[in-house]
Amino acid sequence: MANKNPQVIVTGASSGIGRATAVELAQQGYDVHLIGRNQERLARVQQETTFGDVVSYPYQLELTDKAAVKKTFDQIIKQFGPIAGLVNSAGIFSVTDVTNYDDPTWSKIMNVNFFGTLYPTLALLPQLYAQGFGSVVNITSVDAFDGIQDYSAYSVSKGAVTSLTKTLAIESAKHNVRVNAIVPGVTDTEMTHDRIQENLPKYQAKVPLGRAAQASEVAKPIAFLISDGATYITGQNVHVNGGWRLA
Repeated sequence: MANKNPQVIVTGASSGIGRATAVELAQQGYDVHLIGRNQERLARVQQETTFGDVVSYPYQLELTDKAAVKKTFDQIIKQFGPIAGLVNSAGIFSVTDVTNYDDPTWSKIMNVNFFGTLYPTLALLPQLYAQGFGSVVNITSVDAFDGIQDYSAYSVSKGAVTSLTKTLAIESAKHNVRVNAIVPGVTDTEMTHDRIQENLPKYQAKVPLGRAAQASEVAKPIAFLISDGATYITGQNVHVNGGWRLA
């Protein structure tokens, strides 16, 4: 029996922008498949995103495990397809030392931020192509465009996601599948809160709107790109940064 509500998958759904996006999508009537590593947090988000006729489903998954990603996504597709869209929100943020040749942080960040975006996308695209519609939204960063001191691996990983978004948008267009990216600026989440507070005057000077974004403010344009309201938008990097690049 067909599902009453459109189905969407959100990675990194246990916290931050991913959690806010899951909540926003549920409020708009999507059933949300919540992908994350922390089972307790996923359970809390599931409670937030299950109400009325809307249902969410948690999946504890390591996105750098390509085989596990494929298996989980195949199960979701088999049970709940068609799938309206995918939001790739999982990511990590860490200092790197470019002079340290053996710094393992590079591999860790690239695996989570880039391959943790690539593997879910590759697992879902055949289904989206077969059904002839769907939307993928990746999360990049202003740092992919401007760079950031001491966070070189993070910047590079988000640059890779930016390039992936454009390439997949071209390749997917003939299947009526859209691929876009949201480009957050300074966003107050669990991952970034302490760093924002430590550098608050600098960010206030850098952002014309004079403050950090809340995750919910980033979630709303993500939900728009997933929706039928954005059926002629693909290959775009939508900057949600309070005017960061204008300063």
